[in-house]
Amino acid sequence: FFFVAKRKAKMATAARVFSGYRRLFRARKILFQGDDRAMRESRVEIRKQFGMNRAVSDPAHIEGLLTMVDEAEDMLLHGIVRGELNDQTGNYEVKIKAEHASDDGAATATNNLEPITAETADKMEGKVTVTTSRSKGTEDKS
Repeated sequence: FFFVAKRKAKMATAARVFSGYRRLFRARKILFQGDDRAMRESRVEIRKQFGMNRAVSDPAHIEGLLTMVDEAEDMLLHGIVRGELNDQTGNYEVKIKAEHASDDGAATATNNLEPITAETADKMEGKVTVTTSRSKGTEDKS
């Protein structure tokens, strides 16, 4: 009976690892859609990290790695905002999606976004020009 239970536990852990692998691949596809270089590099890095930890057998270490997978997925889906270069203006356009902001406007650990305004742009390195600023419930400001 002990060996059967141990085998089932190993199979359950393997399923969780594979699920985490798939979730990271889905998250990278959402974040890097249309960016072939980022898609390629993220695929290589995810495979490399899972390959480096393939032989891990300590249950506590595996749990730690699975926690890191959860955190990485959360970061990819909620912690990174992509900007795209507008060739006509030379400015980067950033579209903040609903998953990047909390419903009640309160900052959370993963959703702590500071709006990009002329004042915050002054704090950034390099030249940053804010052309439009809009948030839920406000009108466009130029």
